[in-house]
Amino acid sequence: MKLTEISPELCEFVGAIIGNGNLWTDGSRYRVEITGHPQFDKEYFNYLSTIAYLLFTKKPYSMRVRQRGLRWRLQSKDAFTVLAGLGLPVGKGKSYKVTIPEQILQKNWDFIRWTIRGIIDTDGTLFFSKKTYDHPIYPTIELRTVSKKLSNQLETILLQNGFRARPRGNEKEGFHVALYGLEMLKRWMTEIGFSNPKHMNKIQARKTFI
Repeated sequence: MKLTEISPELCEFVGAIIGNGNLWTDGSRYRVEITGHPQFDKEYFNYLSTIAYLLFTKKPYSMRVRQRGLRWRLQSKDAFTVLAGLGLPVGKGKSYKVTIPEQILQKNWDFIRWTIRGIIDTDGTLFFSKKTYDHPIYPTIELRTVSKKLSNQLETILLQNGFRARPRGNEKEGFHVALYGLEMLKRWMTEIGFSNPKHMNKIQARKTFI
C-alpha cells in the first residue's frame, strides 16, 4: 500500500492506534499493538483484524490478556511503515505526542470522521446519567487525553462540523473533550457512529427511554 492512499479504512485504523495503540520496533521486528478491555473489546478487535487484513494482507496474532488488558498485535513491517510514515509516534511517550496526521486532516470530513470514530471506539467513553430524568438517559461522549494538541484538534474539527464540543482540563489533570445531550448523540450517530459494539450495546439498552 502506498502511503498516499488515504482510505476510510486506513483513517479508522489510524484512529484506533491514536486512541489506545502503539508502534514498536527493535530494527528487525515491527509491531503494531492495541490494548483493550478483556470482556468488552474482543468483538471490536475482531473487526480491527478484518480491517488490518484488508489494508496490509496480514493477520494479527491471537489475542491474549496481559497485565489485565486484552492485547491485539500485528507483526508487520508494512503496517508499521505506513503508520510511522503518517507521523504516529514510535515507542514510549506516544500518549503525550500523538496527533491526527496532517495527511488525514487535509482530507475532507468524509475521511476525518472515520479517524475520530477509531479514537473514540478505543479510548473514548459513552455514558448515561440521570440529570433531571427518572432514568440514566442523558448521554455524554467523552475523550480524555494527555495530548493537548490532540484535544485541540478534536475540539476544532467537531466545532467546524456542527458539534457542540466542550473542552476542559490542563497539563496536570489531562484534557477532556466532551459532547453532551441527546441531540449531540443523535448527530454523532448520523455523522460519525461507532464500530465498537460496547458503545452500541449501551445505546440499545436505553432505546426504551431515548
